[in-house]
Amino acid sequence: MKRRHFLSIGLAGFTSTLALATKQSDRKIRVAFIGDSITNNGGYIEFIKENLTEPERFEIFNFGKSSETVSGLSEAIHDPRRPYLFDRLGEILKDGDFDYCFLFYGINDAIYSPFDPKRFRAYQKGIAKASKKISKTGCKVVLLTPTPFDEHAMEPNGGLPLNAYSYKEPYYLYNSEVISKYAEYISSLKNRKVYKTIDTYHEVAKQMNESFGTDRIHPLPFGHEVIGRKILKEMNW
Repeated sequence: MKRRHFLSIGLAGFTSTLALATKQSDRKIRVAFIGDSITNNGGYIEFIKENLTEPERFEIFNFGKSSETVSGLSEAIHDPRRPYLFDRLGEILKDGDFDYCFLFYGINDAIYSPFDPKRFRAYQKGIAKASKKISKTGCKVVLLTPTPFDEHAMEPNGGLPLNAYSYKEPYYLYNSEVISKYAEYISSLKNRKVYKTIDTYHEVAKQMNESFGTDRIHPLPFGHEVIGRKILKEMNW
């Protein structure tokens, strides 16, 4: 009788463990993409969705917001001020239960001006703050470098006051002297709060002519495909 009772308890425990394991294995991998207008466009995210090896395993969310920064900076002419990630990051993370969060910022954060150490530090602090806040939820942080700015055939416009530059009047060497440094910084980050960094900058730069049209900031669909393909490869998805 005692042996039969023991077997019943053991079987019940095994069934409960099996049910829990099944439930956990059925849980989808939840992925958040957080970024500015390039993410808001969603082209690279749609490419990822369409080319996942096992799409049924994933739930993917797009939290892109046009004009946004992690630095909190904005041009004088930008009315209203550029959105600031930390005004909404808490809400994004509140009930997300995400496994991976991709952060894709930088093209707006230098405010289209020549390189400025103070603006660069604001970007660095913003990336660090976001990474810390996200990693505290147990989510893996993946940092994407900013994509290039297409400075091809721009007229020289150096020597203006720093605040004279904007998305309407970008510095003519904004890519080679500024965004390249921001991308290098992201690629260099290795710490316990950052799961992985992915270099989209050089991947797109290899194919600049195909990746950009008349808009120097936002990649064409081909550029989004390059970004998406790079992410899939690096994540082994």
